[in-house]
Order: sequence, then structure tokens, then C-alpha cells
Amino acid sequence: MKRATIWIAAILAIGLDNFAGAQVNFRGFVLNQDMFQANESLNAMLIRNRLRLNTEISGENVSGFASLDITNDITDSATTLPNLREAYIDIYSSWLDLRIGKQQVVWGKTDGYFINDIVNPLDLSYFLLQDFDDIRMATTMLNAKLHHGNHSLEMLVIPEFKPMNLLFEGDWGYERPDSQIITLPFIGDLSIPMNYKDDVQTDYSLRKSELGLRFSTFLFGTDLSLMYLKIREDRPVYFTQLTTNEYGVPVRVDLTPTHPWQHFFGLNFSKPAGAFVFRGEGGYYPERHFNTENTAYLTKGMIVEKPFSQIMLGADYQLSSSLDLSIQGINERIIDYETGIQNDENVSLGTVLIRGHFFNETVSPLFFRLYNFKDLSSLTRLSVDWNYADNFTITVGADFLSGESNSMFGMYDDNDNIYLKVKYSF
Repeated sequence: MKRATIWIAAILAIGLDNFAGAQVNFRGFVLNQDMFQANESLNAMLIRNRLRLNTEISGENVSGFASLDITNDITDSATTLPNLREAYIDIYSSWLDLRIGKQQVVWGKTDGYFINDIVNPLDLSYFLLQDFDDIRMATTMLNAKLHHGNHSLEMLVIPEFKPMNLLFEGDWGYERPDSQIITLPFIGDLSIPMNYKDDVQTDYSLRKSELGLRFSTFLFGTDLSLMYLKIREDRPVYFTQLTTNEYGVPVRVDLTPTHPWQHFFGLNFSKPAGAFVFRGEGGYYPERHFNTENTAYLTKGMIVEKPFSQIMLGADYQLSSSLDLSIQGINERIIDYETGIQNDENVSLGTVLIRGHFFNETVSPLFFRLYNFKDLSSLTRLSVDWNYADNFTITVGADFLSGESNSMFGMYDDNDNIYLKVKYSF
């Protein structure tokens, strides 16, 4: 990490010489967000006050940006937390743009889901119900973009690794089994307690950096992007070990979070055709890691490697001057599937998104539904934004999650909610 720091600091020093006489702008917002369970109890799930301070510095061929978030959540012991969301410097030339620092990179086109948009890890502490800018966690990286005409080549070097932020307690906690049934000869079924170890990541190195490439072009009226990533799996894949007593009988299952390296290939496209815009994206992992219950993989920590593919096809259509419609079909598949893998072999999802803009775009209703055809679960969001003034917005909405208790959305079936946001921008 020391070499990475020196390397990045040298580049920043070159850029800072151009800040002489730079203009400094401050902007941000104050937000109050309240969320309550949509049942008879109306229990508070979130009562949060947030202050966002953004600073922009503009100089000749160089600019800087920093975003500081300060939140106070009454439902979380009234804890006040500062968070440096992003902090980076941009250096421009006629053919090369550099962005160095803590940043977000958006490579996907899918509404409400993540296929190619995987450069930054996800914060799922509120599942998929946060704004996407809050779901993505910024990471420190070098982002270099070469551009010529309608073509560009983007290159990423990411020395910082962050795992996905998952909760295992509270309203949005992901439920993990606390025991496992093992069948032993002459003993029968035995319930073994499971011991989950902490996910600790301290290995930062330029030599071990994640790498990314994206080539973008405009061809035959189509925006097209091809991408490649060499990254670590940000969701935990558990290395599983059995601890036995002196008689060789299992007494505990130890599960250690691991984040294996993997290669990813992706494609995006978007093409207008009359009143429609057709778009899609696909991703392919030659080897992705999954946990399995097949004891043949015990020496590998109960981890199996399989090819994995994802694809989305969608269309956007303007129903009227005030209404826009978007639909998507999504498919995920584990190729060469084996019995015992804890993930489903094939998952199909569909989305419908309707946005409105009324009364000179001061009132903006939204309807979004994400449906899982495999386990028959769904997420539905309804909201209305009222732009009372240019810098003052009131949002009311509701989220509904349904399905069986072990399904993608049904595990949060008790978290149907109504919410209110009041936002003042400056």
C-alpha cells in the first residue's frame, strides 16, 4: 500500500499546480428521512437526519471534488456518523482524462439491479431500498480514460478492496442458519452449531490491485460498451471446516468469509428506434465461486467453481409527454450446475418502471416492481416527489416485499414500510 500511496501522491502533486486561482464552490443538502412499518404497529424503522456537504474546486485543466456525509439515526442509538463519501481529483487533456481518489464508477444500464455495475461494492444494510448513489460504496482507484471521436478506452486500477456490506441482525439482517444437520453412520442426524467468523480485510497492495477495462463506441446508431474486470468477489463465500472431538465426531462448523479472485466479461448496448430505446447488458464469469452442501468438496472448504452468466434485455417507451415506461427481463444461470450448490441454477426476473412528470415537472410519481419468477417473490415501490421549490422537495412513498420466508424478497416480508423524505438543497 505504501508504494500505491507514493505513486498516487506523485500524480496528484502534478495536478495541484494547476489549482492556482481556482474557483471553489460549495453545495449540498439537508435531509430528514422517516420510515415506519406498514402494519398496525407503525414501528419506526428509520428516523435519520443527514447533512451532505459537497466541495468543488475548478482550475485550469484540473478539478477536485469531495463529498462529506454526516448522519444521525435516532433508531440506531442516536449515533452521529461522518463519512467521506467521495474525494478525487480530475486532470484533463485533449485525449486523456484522469480521475484519482475515492470514487464511484457506473458501468451498468439495469434499473434496480446489478449486472455490469459491479466495480464498486454494495451497501445492502437497507437491502435495495437506498438511492443507488448510497448503495454503491466508493473506493480509491485510478480511473484513466483515453478518448478519440466516438471511441473511448477506460482503464481502472483499484488498490483498495471493500467487501459487500451485509447486516446479519436487525430489520434488514440476512438470516444465516445457526446449525447444520449432518448424517453420520451409526449415529444418524446430528445438529452441529455453526460459527461464523468476522470478515476482516486489511490487505491493500498496488501489486494486488483489481483491474478493469471498458471500450465504448458508437456504431450503427448504437451505443456499445465491452468490458473486462479482474476483481475479487465482494460478497462473502464461506470456507467451511468441521471441528471434531477426540472421537472424530463433528462438534462445530467454522465458516470463514473469503473473497476469491475472478474474471468478468461484460457487454452493454443502447439503441433508439422510433419512440423506443432498446437496451441490454450481459455479464459472464468463466469461474465464479459458490458454497455447496456436497461433501465431495470438503477439502475445498465446501466451495465449488462454476461458469456464471447474467443477461438483461429492456425497452424504454414514452407513453405520453408526461409518462415514461421501462420494462426489463433478467436471467441468471449457473452453467454446469451440480446438486448441492446453495444458489439456484436458473433465476428469471422482470421489472416494470413507470415515471411521471406533471404540473411543470413539480410532481413526479413513480411505480417500480421487481418480480422473481423462480421463487415468486417481489419488491414494489411507490413514491411521489413534490418539488415545492427549486431547492425544496418532499417525497412520500411505500415499499412492499412479498414471498415465502426463504425467497429473495420474502425474507423481508415484515418490512413493508411507508416513508417520508424532506430535502432542502443549497
